[in-house]
Amino acid sequence: MKKIVLIISIFSTLLFIAGLGCDKDENDSLCYKGKVISLNHGDGCFNIIEISENFNNEELSIGSIITFDPHLFDRKLLENDIVYFKIIQYEDWVGPGYANCLWPQYTAQIESCNN
Repeated sequence: MKKIVLIISIFSTLLFIAGLGCDKDENDSLCYKGKVISLNHGDGCFNIIEISENFNNEELSIGSIITFDPHLFDRKLLENDIVYFKIIQYEDWVGPGYANCLWPQYTAQIESCNN
């Protein structure tokens, strides 16, 4: 009987230790990965991110393009940079489209992820 209890407790301890290494931050699952495809350089165009990966399988799909505020990130962004972010709120974009600029599908409030 002692042998069975010892084996069960060792097995339980190993499962507990293995589970600690797999702990995933819940906030990471809310993040998106995107590529900066347009920045406003004083020309009236929009700051736009194209979603390239959706970690939460909800909300906006891959390929969606959204406006964003580049000052939310802790570094100066350039076009083609990869960024990780959470979408706080979004809505369909309704505004004028300019021939010389890309325009978004959605306006969004985002928050930078720490990746």
